[in-house]
Amino acid sequence: MSDGFEPRSAHRGRFRPFASFLMALRFLTRMPVPFVRTVDPPPLKDSMYMFPVVGAVVGAIAGLALVLADLARLPELFCGLFALAIAAMITGAFHEDGLADVADGFGGGNTREERLEIMKDSRIGAFGTLTLIITILARASLLGALLVLKPGAIILLVAGAAAFSRALMVDLLWATRPARANGLSAMAGQPTRNTTLLALGIGGLFAGVGGSLVLTPEAGVLALVAGGLALAMVRGLAMKKIGGQTGDVCGAGQIMAETAMLAVYAAAVAFR
Repeated sequence: MSDGFEPRSAHRGRFRPFASFLMALRFLTRMPVPFVRTVDPPPLKDSMYMFPVVGAVVGAIAGLALVLADLARLPELFCGLFALAIAAMITGAFHEDGLADVADGFGGGNTREERLEIMKDSRIGAFGTLTLIITILARASLLGALLVLKPGAIILLVAGAAAFSRALMVDLLWATRPARANGLSAMAGQPTRNTTLLALGIGGLFAGVGGSLVLTPEAGVLALVAGGLALAMVRGLAMKKIGGQTGDVCGAGQIMAETAMLAVYAAAVAFR
């Protein structure tokens, strides 16, 4: 994650979507953000509808890396790992860090306060390490299973899963109270209902249309449902363990939702 939320770039009027995209890009990735003179930069919470667009960009680059590794005739699992490594370089492993913190906190703490304290610790424990290993290998193998498809189809599916899983983060921030008053998610702010619906619409368009065109309409819809259910499970666990969401919980939700969607895509490919 980049330092700070407000890029020095944004314009009023017709340039505002672009400014919102830059805001989301700076928050979710380590990509350099170009600066444009501005008087009224949009708040991050009002720019969250661009989260799925940023996700699509990250996913498309990861999908391209997957295709290029396959063209080099590398093993499927290595191709998947290479794609994930490229994505992690772009995002700074933002979401993976959250997943590891959640695993350590929820697995190692006995009380709400202990869990939140463990999640703040930058050191990774046994639960976090094991969870990262399992999810990385699972996602890499699922990505490898897509390599029987044409390159454009692969990129479309990976971008769609990355887009919708980040749209679900916006839904989590809107529907769930922060567990900490001074945490990252609390500072980012709560998106409005309209911002959330727009994010879900954009993310759903990327994933639903991509899944329907490349595979089947049923697979496209099922992937959306699987992603939503995965996020709902993370949210339910977070409410039980710490009474709300944090930035780490959002990251964990994104990883689990994306993994569930990739599993649907891989299964649909296998049963074609």
